[in-house]
Amino acid sequence: MKKKIFIILGIVIVLLVVIYGIIFFVDCNNVSNGKLPIFAIKSDTENYHGLGYTVNVKYYKDTNDIETIDMSAFGKTIAGAIFNYDEVNNNTNNDIIIIEDGKIQNENLLDTFLKNVDNKEPSTLKMNNILNGNTETTTLEYVLGENDIKNNTSSENTTVNTAIPDKDWIYEDYQKYYGYFKMTKNDKEEKFDVYHWGIKRQTTENTVQVIFYSNTIDLAEIPVIFEYNLDSSLYEKTYDLIYHGRKDMGIKRIAKNNEFDNIDYGLYTLAGDVTVTIEQDMVYSLENALNQKIISVQGILEQAKLDAKYGICEVAFYSDGGSIEYRYKDYTILKFNSLDGNKDLVIGMPGSIINNEQLKNENYKDAGEKNIQ
Repeated sequence: MKKKIFIILGIVIVLLVVIYGIIFFVDCNNVSNGKLPIFAIKSDTENYHGLGYTVNVKYYKDTNDIETIDMSAFGKTIAGAIFNYDEVNNNTNNDIIIIEDGKIQNENLLDTFLKNVDNKEPSTLKMNNILNGNTETTTLEYVLGENDIKNNTSSENTTVNTAIPDKDWIYEDYQKYYGYFKMTKNDKEEKFDVYHWGIKRQTTENTVQVIFYSNTIDLAEIPVIFEYNLDSSLYEKTYDLIYHGRKDMGIKRIAKNNEFDNIDYGLYTLAGDVTVTIEQDMVYSLENALNQKIISVQGILEQAKLDAKYGICEVAFYSDGGSIEYRYKDYTILKFNSLDGNKDLVIGMPGSIINNEQLKNENYKDAGEKNIQ
């Protein structure tokens, strides 16, 4: 009888050892592969306790991403894993802008957000700004107002009247009717109504700031959403235009219609000459750079559009049909698109040049170019 009891006890002990071994092996294998244990019980300190072993877990700040995990038994570490934040981000955070020590990842999400705002589509943008191991979490939301909802739900044949702001409207009235941006930084919430506020980039030297701006409110301090290094962004520039002022205020034709790029407008300089610098030590006149196909007329315009997007130059729009000025510190690029058919590209002195007397008189176009037009 005693012999049977010992046999049964032996079998039970063996089974318990086997089961414990399986539990221990499964959790050890999970930890070795950077996964949370299955059989250990989670404590209040983010650690896990099993029978005879402990699993310690450390997360990246303000995230559920594991930074380090290790398993110890009998006072010794027997398994563990360490994760690089970039690898974690690439796998799990493709829908979040990551800024680590000034370098930005997933910048395209900002462009998607701004496009949704232009199209009056609700949108959310999330950002993690990591500096010296500390993470600041920012969430930016675009919320439609009553006027946008009416426009989106009305039929094509329905005319929606936009309300004129009443002098007695308070700040919340603008938010309710026109919609608003809601910015939450580390649980601190601010709202900016769309009637008064917009969002844009502005660049100073190598720093890009994404800011709220207002043309109707005097700002003592510009609200900054986040900032990052320009050299880590999607911005590209392969050459620099240098404007050299001349004593005379005359106009010089650099390219006539269809001479380069098969474009239907001419390129001119006003009261100055332009050189093109490549990689700091290769300098060409604008004419030679075009003739040698180092740059293109269309490329000059596309670069100006990109610079405007990043706030490197200011943009001014005109109601003459759609003319645009790209105003840099040292020069201005004017792209005509007037109702009289002028589409020329003009590079001139700093400041507004569209009303320059030389440009008002279309005699700056020679007879051959007029015939082409």
